[in-house]
Amino acid sequence: MKILSFFILSSALMCHSVFAQNMTVQAEQLGNLSLQTNPIDSVSSYTGKDVMATVAILPGQSYVFKSPINVQRIQYLKGVGETLKENEAFAIIQGPEVHHFYRSFELTKVLFLQTQTLFNNSKNLYQRKSLSEQAWLDVSNQYNKIRMEYDELTHFFDLVLSVDEATDSLTLGAPMAGVIQYRLSNALDMEDTIASFTPAQAVRLKVNIPIDATQKPLLISSDGCQLAVDFVESANSAFYQVAWTKALTNDCAFAVGQVLSATPEYQANAYEIKQSSVFNWEGDNYIFIQDKQNYTAVKVSLITSHDDNYIVKSSVSLAGKNVLLSSVSAVQGILLGLGI
Repeated sequence: MKILSFFILSSALMCHSVFAQNMTVQAEQLGNLSLQTNPIDSVSSYTGKDVMATVAILPGQSYVFKSPINVQRIQYLKGVGETLKENEAFAIIQGPEVHHFYRSFELTKVLFLQTQTLFNNSKNLYQRKSLSEQAWLDVSNQYNKIRMEYDELTHFFDLVLSVDEATDSLTLGAPMAGVIQYRLSNALDMEDTIASFTPAQAVRLKVNIPIDATQKPLLISSDGCQLAVDFVESANSAFYQVAWTKALTNDCAFAVGQVLSATPEYQANAYEIKQSSVFNWEGDNYIFIQDKQNYTAVKVSLITSHDDNYIVKSSVSLAGKNVLLSSVSAVQGILLGLGI
């Protein structure tokens, strides 16, 4: 029993030694084996496994329109996800506080014009030494305080398209061209978001790429839509990294928030071979490359598979080489000294 075990161990060690030192099977060792070969195709990219994608807004790109007051009633004139032009009417706000807010703006405007006139007159008097420094400072402080209040109100009322005092309502216009988003509500509290507006170029596909994908994603395809990858975030998960595409095109009729199945295309300096050409030895994958009438085992790394093919990488160039397709196991046996 000990002799048999020693023989098996010795054979295994010998096979490993032969494999490690001599990777080529000579033509005279092949006998009458059927040896079919195929040219190896070089590939600059390959299609990966399907991943999850979300139609998302690139962070920091949206204009968030907040309510400066409590609004008792709001009527949206456009649906979520619609694309608006700048200053296009999108909502009507209504209620007693809307009326008071509008009246406050009108009064502040009058007060600002009055203090502006006083400021200009006082400035002339001060420059002619006809007004004391203290009096000039008092006028300047009052003017600047009123101007800041008026400017703050103007930022909002620049987006008011029309006022209906009979119904205590204001019609609001879009602050910029883009896709409108909002949470449907009958009323709003102060500082609640009325709506947000996103430029078309900020609506992208956000894609979860497996963290073990060592190649750079080039394209993302989903339902007839194909987009180039713009950038990949630094990995912030143990399982995936986030890639952002370029902006959606006319071929990509998706809505913000929609979840899709997407297919990534990866950049690679790799090769495409038949799965039948690959054999395994001690956990590593090899193929036989034809060298005249001989066959040399070359180690390869499997990247992915599709149909009956593998995409592989190799530390040596396989461009223009022929790979063995048939009798692979038999040739492996010869290489290991096991015979045909």
